[in-house]
Order: sequence, then C-alpha cells, then structure tokens
Amino acid sequence: MKKNFLSLLAAALYALALAGVAVAQTRTQQDPQMLNSAQQVATSATSAATITITPPAGQSVYITNVEVTNCAGSSAVTAAAVTSLTTTNLNGAAWTIGSGATAGLCQPSPINGPFPLALKSAQPGVAVTFVLPTFATNQTVRVSVYYYFGA
Repeated sequence: MKKNFLSLLAAALYALALAGVAVAQTRTQQDPQMLNSAQQVATSATSAATITITPPAGQSVYITNVEVTNCAGSSAVTAAAVTSLTTTNLNGAAWTIGSGATAGLCQPSPINGPFPLALKSAQPGVAVTFVLPTFATNQTVRVSVYYYFGA
C-alpha cells in the first residue's frame, strides 16, 4: 500500500512539474517601468486655440490624460453659454466646460484623469487636435494633454 502511494505521489509530482513547464508565463514587458506612461505634454490657455499632436508616420497617438482648469480673472466671469473642448481623430471625444467661476479662483474639471486606459487615435499617422472654446469675458481655460506615440 505504501509503495502504491509513493508511486502515485511521484507520478502526480512529475505531472505537476511537466504541467508547470507547459503553461509557464512569459513577460510581455521587459522593462520595470510602465511603457505606456505619458512622455509628452501639450498645453494652451489661449481662447479658440488648437492643440495639435502629430505622430510619426504609421504611429498612433495615445492620450493618457486631459486636464481642464477653468479660471476667472480679478473680476467674476461674465456668465455665458456652456462651451465645449472638441477633438479630431479621437472618434468624436469632447468635453463640456462651464463659464461660471468666482473672481480669482480656478475650478478643475471633473474629467481630469489619468485615464485607466489610454485613448487611441482613430487613424495612425494622422494628427490629433484639441480645439479650445472661445472664452467668456474674464475667463481663462487651461487645457493640458498628456500623450505618447505607439504602434
């Protein structure tokens, strides 16, 4: 009985050893740091400006974060209609920006990331643009876009 048990145990350990080799995982990322970290940033606080991010040929733009901060000057912002930050080559992504802010204060947008997964441009090799709205009186909107290029 003891001999059968030891034979069975040896066979089970042998099978586990072979199974462990057969399903061994290989690393897909050899570097200890994250390879999808934002490497560049583009920013603007100019009314009706366009932020253009042009990738190398054949590569896509990956957006990891978009920060929008709405600030008022020394006097309160004159109330105006809600405006939008629009994009191209991001499948229609857009952000809504209010115009109300107390004098001298900044309000970060609730959309501030970072995103859990990067937004990938719709077409590789084509620029991605972020078009800032026309600001209300006494308003400044800072838009910062964090990104990297990849296949």
